[in-house]
Amino acid sequence: MKFLAEATLNESLQGIITKLNELMNSFWIYIVMALAAVVVVWGAYVGIKIAIAHRNEEKINARDMIKNLIIGIVIIFVVAMGAPLLIKGLASWVGIGA
Repeated sequence: MKFLAEATLNESLQGIITKLNELMNSFWIYIVMALAAVVVVWGAYVGIKIAIAHRNEEKINARDMIKNLIIGIVIIFVVAMGAPLLIKGLASWVGIGA
């Protein structure tokens, strides 16, 4: 009975991993384009904030926004590069070839 449950679990996990890989492959370009659009729009907004900043506190806030933008870009890049690796790593950890 234990082997039957294990085989069923492995088949289920294989199906989930296959679907996740298909989903990542089919939507990858759209995810990247959407994130790039968000970065461009937010970057333009921050640039405008810096250009119209007159007081020191406005300039400081604008510089903090630039720092947050750069940190956000790095986090997005790490997550975007790490998600497929995480899926493959989980698949090999469970013992299913992905």
